[in-house]
Amino acid sequence: MATFRWGIVGAGKISQDFVTAIQTIKSDGGQALHEVAAVASSSKQKSEEFCRKHNIPVENALESYSDIAACDRIQAVYIGTIHPLHLEHAKLALNAGKPVLCEKPVTVNSRELNEMIDCARKNNTFLMEAMWSRFNPSYCHVRDVIKSGGIGAPQSVMATFGFSQPEDAPIERLMRKDLAGGAILDLGIYVLNIAMTAFDNAKPEKISAAGHLYDTGVDHTIGMTLTFSEQRTATFLISVRTPLPCEAFIHGSKGFIKLPYPFWSTTVIEDQNGSKTFPLPEADRKFNFLNSCAMRYEALEVQRCVEAGLKESDIHSHEHSQLFMGIIDEIRRQVGYTLPQDSE
Repeated sequence: MATFRWGIVGAGKISQDFVTAIQTIKSDGGQALHEVAAVASSSKQKSEEFCRKHNIPVENALESYSDIAACDRIQAVYIGTIHPLHLEHAKLALNAGKPVLCEKPVTVNSRELNEMIDCARKNNTFLMEAMWSRFNPSYCHVRDVIKSGGIGAPQSVMATFGFSQPEDAPIERLMRKDLAGGAILDLGIYVLNIAMTAFDNAKPEKISAAGHLYDTGVDHTIGMTLTFSEQRTATFLISVRTPLPCEAFIHGSKGFIKLPYPFWSTTVIEDQNGSKTFPLPEADRKFNFLNSCAMRYEALEVQRCVEAGLKESDIHSHEHSQLFMGIIDEIRRQVGYTLPQDSE
């Protein structure tokens, strides 16, 4: 069985988790089915350290980000850098004809996203936002329950996502506008995904949001309500300053679905009939974030699409990413969170 070969751009915690996750993809005989054939970061030294940590041959470390474009031993590129750099790094790969899986949020606004999609289409190359929750077996189960009528017609969605930061050691990235920090760009896509899962990617008719900003102009807490056709609603609260339950609920005309903590990567789904568990494989190393092993499923989706000659996934398409980003743009506008990229 052939091995699918990845190039990794960025050597931070999320890239570490992605690599640890794909290294769990093995044949029944224990053969690795996904491997890392190249690592690019801000320096060759960092790339070499990344390789050593993840048992990747050190000769796969590249000199710089730009070297990923010329690397001919990879079948797809994973972009795991901070989101203000996503457009630049994705275009490096796309312009070289290399399929791209780009971390979420895929860009910082709709203008950048449209530019990235245009680049992918111009080069006739696959592109997908790494919305890993959508490919998690637990979320696949949620979609199946809804499509089968298990809770009747979905009518309302509620979710919270929030955590506190140590006052003496806050996460600097989340407070800096030049790094596109804040709650809506870091957490917002996860709560929005619950509404899109429940309402089959419908576009909201009305978006109402209010919140608070740091002195830096970056949001830390936002409450929002999305109103959809057929009298459907979604209500969310997100915060990078206040701990919240981090659960999600979908209520229908005949029942409900609960996604317990951590709802974005949950391995348990509850409904009016009981609960079902979706265990994740054991990995060789510890993850930085909860249940990151589920990132393996988005990697499998990329492989499926690339080997089938597809240019986007039907589970999380370009149009889906555009819908999410358009909502995030409007929420930022309503709470007064602007970015330099908005005026470019």
